Amino acid sequence: MKRAVKILKKIILSILALVLLLMLILAISIPYGKSKTSSPITSPGAEQSKMVLQNVHIVAMDTSEVIYNKNVYINLGKIVNITPDSLPLIKGYTPINTHGKYLVPGLIDMHAHIFDRTDLTQYLSYGVTTVRNMMGFPMHLRWKQQWEANEIAGSRLITATPTLNSGEDTGPFHKNIDTASEAEKAVEDYANAGYDFVKIYNGIDSLQLKAIESAAQKNNMDIAGHPPSISLDGILSSEIVSIEHIEELYYLLGEDYSASKMRGIAKKLKISGKAVVINLAAFHRIYKTVVEGQTYYDGLESEHLNPIISFIGKKQLKDYLEAGPKYVDYCKTKYKAMQDFTQILAQEEVKILFGTDTGPNLIIPGATVLEEIILLKDAGLSSFQILQSATYNAANVLNRSDLGIIAVGSQAELIILEDNPLENLQTLKQPKWLLAHGQIYNEDAIKKLREKGQNKQNTYATIGLWLEHLFKK
Repeated sequence: MKRAVKILKKIILSILALVLLLMLILAISIPYGKSKTSSPITSPGAEQSKMVLQNVHIVAMDTSEVIYNKNVYINLGKIVNITPDSLPLIKGYTPINTHGKYLVPGLIDMHAHIFDRTDLTQYLSYGVTTVRNMMGFPMHLRWKQQWEANEIAGSRLITATPTLNSGEDTGPFHKNIDTASEAEKAVEDYANAGYDFVKIYNGIDSLQLKAIESAAQKNNMDIAGHPPSISLDGILSSEIVSIEHIEELYYLLGEDYSASKMRGIAKKLKISGKAVVINLAAFHRIYKTVVEGQTYYDGLESEHLNPIISFIGKKQLKDYLEAGPKYVDYCKTKYKAMQDFTQILAQEEVKILFGTDTGPNLIIPGATVLEEIILLKDAGLSSFQILQSATYNAANVLNRSDLGIIAVGSQAELIILEDNPLENLQTLKQPKWLLAHGQIYNEDAIKKLREKGQNKQNTYATIGLWLEHLFKK
């Protein structure tokens, strides 16, 4: 009997030791994750001097008109002059040979989930100069500071608060609130921490939303997210600046997928001034996995994703391989309705925003930009509507008149392309030059930038950063 007791004690002590060791390993992961994402990501580009882009064709994105044969002068990261190329060059500016090339504003991804610091570097290599992160963690506040201090070669980061949600159906990384006063306090705390805008989710009710709106207004913060748990008219009269995902609007249709029902909602959205981030790529991955099966799934790339995000994405999509015939029909109906709704929003001149929803379903930062663009084209949008959603419209919602446009006084965040993107969207795949955050990148530097972006942090560092968020949210 005594021997049995001793063995039991040893087993219990061994289990406790293992638990304590695991807790220690997890605790150490937090400072480890911070340290692994603190060293600078140096730019492979060259520092912008006083320069002039010679004989370039401007696609300014406030209109669909192309302005031909201009010289664009840049100084201190801004456009300072635009003149006809027939005039003599202004002295003191270094000429850049962009003869016959096309100049467009840097793209803005308005719905992304940044889980790895090098996602920002990866994004920039595809011409995305600003990213709106839709689920804030403490790590994003540090990465913002690093970017502002020129310690990250990558896209500008604009980050949401941790996602505010309520009820039982909340995600593990959401900030779950029960009362209006809790919601108000959360916004106050997040504003003081340095987050840029408030992200809400489906479980938020009308009283909680009013409290969020009040606190957001006091702190000069916008609100964006999934439609909360209120009526459509309540959503349209709210302070929400952008509704995330055409898929969320699809759910408002009920069982009526008619064009008249969609058009009625679109007209209301137009009157309200609400913007809509479309996001076709994420559900399109599900749709294709369900319809085409293993062949499509096996062909998806995941190499250049954070290892944990890759693991989750593979698991998410693999579950859909087992879908039966009814779900196949459901996916076909749903995706067709999402396409139709997207086209109708454009026809009714609702403010459409571009977003790839990087994070779930193996959506690779930057690399999925052209995929989303082609899906929008297939849904019936014009090339101008698509590019404007990723430039001028996005900057307007961000209240940044110096972004998303090419004009004197705007930021020199620019993509130089071989062809007119309004006629050939595929030209976006291979930028000839890229200007962002005081740097200029030629084709070789863009390639090196992409390689830096593909070098992801390890699993242990990612766990530490996520644990930090769970303890602080």
